[in-house]
Amino acid sequence: GIDVSQWQGEIDYAQVRNDGIDIVYIKATEGQNFIDPYFEENYINAKANGLKTGFYHFLVARSEDSAKLEARHFVTTISGKEVDCKLAMDFESFGDLSVQEINNISEIFLREVESLSGKNAVIYSDTSNARNVFSEELTRYPLWVAEYGVSEPQDNGKWENWQGWQYTDSGRVSGINGNVDRDYFTKEILLADNTAVENPEPPVDNTEYVYIRVRRGETLSKIARDYNTTVEDLVNL
Repeated sequence: GIDVSQWQGEIDYAQVRNDGIDIVYIKATEGQNFIDPYFEENYINAKANGLKTGFYHFLVARSEDSAKLEARHFVTTISGKEVDCKLAMDFESFGDLSVQEINNISEIFLREVESLSGKNAVIYSDTSNARNVFSEELTRYPLWVAEYGVSEPQDNGKWENWQGWQYTDSGRVSGINGNVDRDYFTKEILLADNTAVENPEPPVDNTEYVYIRVRRGETLSKIARDYNTTVEDLVNL
């Protein structure tokens, strides 16, 4: 397989398929608003040429609330697409987050993606972060590991095996100008073998709403007291 984004530009997927590629992971989104400019084109042309498709999101959240918003952006963007592979979280730019914060944000994002999509998720990570950053609790999500220049991925001490292995970032494939990430994928990466929710229904919003008329002179503090909530919660509505 391969994984692609805007950096590959125009791709001739007929040539890609003829070069022995079966699976393509396509970058869909990043952050809360960005959609890869080649997302739709990559998806349409990959499916037209019989490739199995997966999608990944580049996570940049710095809080659990942001992680939820990014998950919703990801799932909304791929809604209606034929998903063949587990949905991938690519979280590698941590900034000044603590290890605990990284794991909390990851957990929230992955749970939200699975809840909203009804599909299983996979973690994309290099071996170092798999070993030193991501927690044992996250090993319930399968691993798509990046490790170059080895005959097989090293034991990271947490995941017993992998479902994807990105073995180079300088691969060459017919139909693609320049370098492209090359991957090996096991059959378990496919949703058909392990789908979180079969034939999922759209998420149901069971939230109970209270509608109020705000009168002149009323403050958020007064409304918060009257309805047993906080100003912060009201601001976030």
